[in-house]
Formats: sequence, C-alpha cells, structure tokens
Amino acid sequence: MKRTISMIILIATLTIAFSACGLGKVNIEDYEWKMRYVMHGEDNEVVVDAVGEYDAAHSEANIVELILTAKDGKITISDLTNNKTYDGTYAVEQKTHVGTDYKITIDGKEGYATVAMTTYADETEEPTLPINLGTYSIYFYAE
Repeated sequence: MKRTISMIILIATLTIAFSACGLGKVNIEDYEWKMRYVMHGEDNEVVVDAVGEYDAAHSEANIVELILTAKDGKITISDLTNNKTYDGTYAVEQKTHVGTDYKITIDGKEGYATVAMTTYADETEEPTLPINLGTYSIYFYAE
C-alpha cells in the first residue's frame, strides 16, 4: 500500500515535470526556493499537511515557512517557523530541454526532484521544484 502511494506521488511529480515548459535548462542552484505546500499520502489518500502561506483551499493545513538553497551538491532546507535546518545532497540524474532531474537525499531520506518552468492557465510561468521523499512531496517555487 505504501509502495502504491509512493508511486502515485512520484507519477504526480513527474507529470508536473513533463507538463512544464521553458526556454532551456533550469537548475536547482539558480534560485532560492520557498515551500508552497507539503503533501503526504496515507491510507490511499493524499492530504496537504502544510502550506507556505494561508490558502483557503487548504485552510486546515499548518503554515510553515521552508526555504531551500542548493550549491555544489549540497542542499539546505531552513524551517524558519521552527528554527530547524535539514541538510542533504543532490546529484543530476538527467538534463532535458525543459529542466533538470535530480536524485536527492535529505536527512538520510532518498528521493527525487525536478526543476522546470511551470506554465499556468493564465499563461504565466514560474520555476518550480517538486521533491518526492517516500510518501511526502514538497512543492517549492522560486523566491
């Protein structure tokens, strides 16, 4: 069951990456990233556990301020809400015309991330960074 949830979250992350469009390669080091939301899959149900700012669609979620920076193969996630820091590593898995895929490890948990431009219905674009760590997905946008 947990494997199914992980696969659903991974497929959702890859769908975001493949549906993204941009003018070239986008890299994790190019931006400081702010968390938009954290999703967690449990009992075949995906729920939003935390948001980066109040969101009426997810009013039950905790507001948590996470900032991710990456440089020279090292990731730092600063939890400004709880004064905690999480360290990790990243390595490029693949570069495409729309972005870059990474294998990552954060606090000993392995996962995957993709950096790409996401285009919204109103035609605006922004660099996005979805990260999948087991049953958790963290969605960041460029600050």
